[in-house]
Amino acid sequence: MLADALALPLALWAAVSLRHGEPYLAVATYWWLFPVAAITGILAFYRGGLYRAIIRYIGADSIIPILEGVSVAAASVALAAYFGGATGFPRTATIIFWFVAVAMVGGGRVAARAYLRGWLHGWLRKQQSRTPVAIYGTGETAIRLARAFLDSKDYTPVAFLDDDPKQSGNTVLGIQVHSTRQLDTLVPKLRIKRILVAIPSVSRAQRRRVLNKLVTLPVEVNIVPPIEDLVAGASEVEVRPVEWGDLLGREIVPPDNAMMTEAIAGKNILVTGAAGTIGSELCRKLMDNKPGCLVLYDNAEHGLYQLEAELSGFGSEGIQLVPVLGSILNLEQLTEVLNSYAINTVYHAAAYKHVPLVERNVVEGVSNNVLGTWRVAKAVAASKAKNLVMVSTDKAVQPTSVMGASKRLAELVMQGFAEKAQANQQDKQYCVVRFGNVLRSSGSVVPLFEQQIQQGGPVTVTHPDTTRYFMTCDEAAELVIQAGALSKGGEIFVLDMGSPISILELAEKMIHLSGKAVASAEAVETGKESSDKIAIEYIGLRPGENLHEELGIDSNATGTKHPKILCTSAASISWQQLEALNIALQTACAQVNHSQVLALVESHVAGYSPAFTTADPTPAAGPPERQTTVTPFKRA
Repeated sequence: MLADALALPLALWAAVSLRHGEPYLAVATYWWLFPVAAITGILAFYRGGLYRAIIRYIGADSIIPILEGVSVAAASVALAAYFGGATGFPRTATIIFWFVAVAMVGGGRVAARAYLRGWLHGWLRKQQSRTPVAIYGTGETAIRLARAFLDSKDYTPVAFLDDDPKQSGNTVLGIQVHSTRQLDTLVPKLRIKRILVAIPSVSRAQRRRVLNKLVTLPVEVNIVPPIEDLVAGASEVEVRPVEWGDLLGREIVPPDNAMMTEAIAGKNILVTGAAGTIGSELCRKLMDNKPGCLVLYDNAEHGLYQLEAELSGFGSEGIQLVPVLGSILNLEQLTEVLNSYAINTVYHAAAYKHVPLVERNVVEGVSNNVLGTWRVAKAVAASKAKNLVMVSTDKAVQPTSVMGASKRLAELVMQGFAEKAQANQQDKQYCVVRFGNVLRSSGSVVPLFEQQIQQGGPVTVTHPDTTRYFMTCDEAAELVIQAGALSKGGEIFVLDMGSPISILELAEKMIHLSGKAVASAEAVETGKESSDKIAIEYIGLRPGENLHEELGIDSNATGTKHPKILCTSAASISWQQLEALNIALQTACAQVNHSQVLALVESHVAGYSPAFTTADPTPAAGPPERQTTVTPFKRA
């Protein structure tokens, strides 16, 4: 108020001086106009709420009470001059006073705001210490984000990015808009360390194209949620790092809610391997669709405890949640649980999946993956359960590892039980769902690369030409449930995984997303890598691995009513052969007869071609820098 009490009379004197064209001091005949301007202006400002605005955060909305207050002051001065007989007061000075007063009252607050924000104290020092960031987008979300950063002590927005070349050169909040075509030169020029993608309204495909451009740059990339989510105050909403699910080369199809509800709602369901990556995500999706009873079956005590605690915490009202600690090799326990809880559907996700580990533990891997599946299928056959859906892998197609071959044998078991059920006209459906790698699953390459990058490298890649199929865990679980709902018995469903992804490209993009660059081969050889660069080291294919995976979609594959689920065919074996194989495997595993187990696997899996032998585990092609000796566990 004191500042305004000084500014308004000063503005009136300046207006009179401007009208006369020189500093004018002969105001004795109308001196009372100066307190009129101050008093009426301050009263108008007060009623307009101007003095309730916090100067540090004052914005454009405060211009309204300033305009209203100055207008009241100008009108009061004009009336006082007219009725008070102000001799020598120029009438047009009132109009000039209005403009000068707005500039002084408003400008004073802008100056105070700048001072309080520290823009006049140490501005250059702050600019040097704050991390430069660029904002991708110029919409409402991007502008609000920029405003927040302008008040930040840690980050400073140095550029807006826009795909529209017409926007290039414009300024928003004093920050220049640059074309995305300038990214390669703009990042080093402005020393940008992080890019925030603030385009929440665009489609997933458009966002993916943007992200694929950005991940080639040595900067951190984050995604900003829609402004509606921020306003709603959702506790989980935050600026998040780019996930690999954002970069997958296909559009993710939303689940068919009617199909999901029909398969789950009110049903009693059991999930084997419930504490695993796929098993736990299956359980979350099942809980979302309100089963009557959900049995969590697993032999991992801690994982089972954590999963039960998580599922009990949301939406479990009216759902019977039963954790069962047990092995899928225990046929009696499986059968008892299926009967005790009147299970309708079983999702079989329990399996050993780590290729090199199973390669070294053949007996245990085959026992769990093959004999375990046999006993799960047998328990379903002996109970009132109607549906068994087994989660398989692309590594079961033309397998080169014991793990892949064991999963193909498990598929044969499912096919055999399905054919037997159809022959005996039993109302039971057995089906297989086959897909590739799941992002962020335990032991997968993405968490490994993240850990290696955090440690400063090197990032270990098996071979520069290695490719893999990837999908998100969320999508995989939804498609498994929907594939099971489509089953009539005996199908092998194949999920559309899009195009395979280069593991080398994945490693490079993850390094860039961390804000680092890939060290050149010359720098690695000479030991001159800098701290902002990460080396990539080729280690050769591990036991049982191959360069490329395939999903086994043959020419006879047929579509289903779900656009991402195909039904393919695979040769089966007779029930008599299956029974004989089961007995032989039981005997060989019980005796821990490693060579006999391998012989049975090789003789029953068509196309099985081990990539390694215990005598010569080195790959036939690829970088020879590191060799791995396979030492299977054997009884002494």
